[in-house]
Amino acid sequence: MRDGNGEVRGQVGAGPALLIAWEGRSAEEWAARLPAETVEFHRTVSSTNDRASVLVGQGRRMPAVVVADRQSAGRGRRGRGWVSDSPLGLWFTVAWEVGEGVVGGLPLRVGLGVAGGVESVVPGLRVEVKWPNDLLVGGRKLGGILCERCGGHVLAGVGLNLNQEPADFPAALADTATSVRLAAGQGVPRARVLAAVLDALTAIGLRPQPEIPACELAELEARSPLAGRGLRIDGIVRHSSGRPRAVEGLPVTAGPVLADGSLEVRNDAGTRLRFIAGTIRRQGGNSGS
Repeated sequence: MRDGNGEVRGQVGAGPALLIAWEGRSAEEWAARLPAETVEFHRTVSSTNDRASVLVGQGRRMPAVVVADRQSAGRGRRGRGWVSDSPLGLWFTVAWEVGEGVVGGLPLRVGLGVAGGVESVVPGLRVEVKWPNDLLVGGRKLGGILCERCGGHVLAGVGLNLNQEPADFPAALADTATSVRLAAGQGVPRARVLAAVLDALTAIGLRPQPEIPACELAELEARSPLAGRGLRIDGIVRHSSGRPRAVEGLPVTAGPVLADGSLEVRNDAGTRLRFIAGTIRRQGGNSGS
């Protein structure tokens, strides 16, 4: 893999030990194949976002890709744990420089790229992108996106369930999680999915911009499992004529994703609000996001 001088090498030192090969290819071959200047493969890390932040701090060349067979402390949005201590899934982070640019709706844009990449490997599979950062198949969670700022960089962490069987999920996730194997009836090589997803993200071109492009908004609407559904929301909403305010358990009907990455909702009085940040659950249910 490439170091800060563009050289390809293995490394064991201040950071976790790096794998010299992954999924049948040497690290050097992967570095040449992937759209990245720095590529690392690990057997285990706490989280790939944590490792990517170290690379940013070291001044490594960007974009960077960090992949791990296992995450010992994987995390999702709002600090929730992410079950990823298994090589049956694909756990990786892409880091790139954005400066002070605005990255509106980035988790949703990354979600579109990941969905398209997975579908290119598994034709016939339809991946939904659920606001604000989940990937679903058949109403069950296939994966998630965690985007974090790191100085003038963005870290986009991706977790995908690929080859798990029902017994591979904790009991608490048995009714809500799925994998490509379960949804499509076949296993899938991690290497093919990684390459396809990164190619799809490159094609989208995740440049800093304040709004989600119109073509992506249309695709998000087509892939959304929320539009027209009754929800209860906890978090921050804003009316066009007012300041942001906190709500808890507010019953609403979901609308489309808006260009700034917020979710349009209507309350019981028919007032349109922008749901900026928070958690959602179906009315009468307890599934959150």
